[in-house]
Amino acid sequence: MEIQFRNLLGTIFLAVTLCAGCKKDEKEIAPEPEGPKPTASFTASQVADDDPFTFDFENESTNFSVVRWEFGDDSSSVETSPVHTFLKTGTFTVLMRVENEEKYWAQREKIIQINPNRLMEMDTRPTGTGTLDLAVNTGVNLSEVSWYNGATATGTPISTEREVSIPVETGRFDYYTLQGKTPKGSVLQITRLLTDLGIVRDVTADGVLSVSRDNNGGPDGGEGSKKLVDNDITTKFLQSDFSGDLWFQLEFYNPVVLGGYTFTSGNDADGRDPLNWRLEGSKDGSNWTVLDRRENEDFPGRRETRTFTFANSTAYNFYRIYVTAVNSGSLFQLSEWRVLSLPQT
Repeated sequence: MEIQFRNLLGTIFLAVTLCAGCKKDEKEIAPEPEGPKPTASFTASQVADDDPFTFDFENESTNFSVVRWEFGDDSSSVETSPVHTFLKTGTFTVLMRVENEEKYWAQREKIIQINPNRLMEMDTRPTGTGTLDLAVNTGVNLSEVSWYNGATATGTPISTEREVSIPVETGRFDYYTLQGKTPKGSVLQITRLLTDLGIVRDVTADGVLSVSRDNNGGPDGGEGSKKLVDNDITTKFLQSDFSGDLWFQLEFYNPVVLGGYTFTSGNDADGRDPLNWRLEGSKDGSNWTVLDRRENEDFPGRRETRTFTFANSTAYNFYRIYVTAVNSGSLFQLSEWRVLSLPQT
């Protein structure tokens, strides 16, 4: 019995030894090395000087097998280095994503800006006979041109010629829109406020606003002073405890010659409308010159915009509206204040 037990132990030891030897003799399989990771890079260049809508996107990425482009205008491409034409103006985020066979990826994006106001302008020439001559001024290759009376291309069609003459009453302001189309179908459009002397420039955004007393919610409040110049007539500036001493002003880094401004009444309570006010100009913020004075003015409609002009040929850094009376009560409100630079004769 003892001999059999010893033989069994020997057999087990031999088996373990042989198995251990087998494992030592087996070769370990090394994992396949990973390939280099992809990198993403590209350049964008305008194809032609007279076509600001078409860009050549040159792919400079490395270690990739798949690429996808998204151009920010609801279009895409899987070409390595595509040429793309945008069909409208605007700001577009172009995104390129590359991927290798192991599904590692990288991406890069660039911003493409196509600004119609830098690509096209209306040339104006006053005739002195109640008309204003207009012409297209652009370096863009256009196959079609359309003029409209109105702030958009849904206004009244006027002409499809590159030059047109329009009737403009002295002292009247009207919006006109010019639309151009390239041979590839890209569209650019500009709108200008015109008077009998030419283009009126809204320079409100160039100034910094301040007020003598703000809304209780502060300048950023729902009816704070910033609403006065936000270019949105559905908002308004409301100031309580009005006592005839409210002023609001714009300060310009570079002096500007103004010749007009607009007020847009609030959405309710016409008793809060400004009734009497004066416009003043200053070069230093301390010494003021009265440029325009208004009394017993009326805004029959709600959110009604009225334009006021005045004679001025001096460039000022500060322009201030001083409101001395409202229709009734102790509340003042105004939806919008815009300042205008008129053509100089």
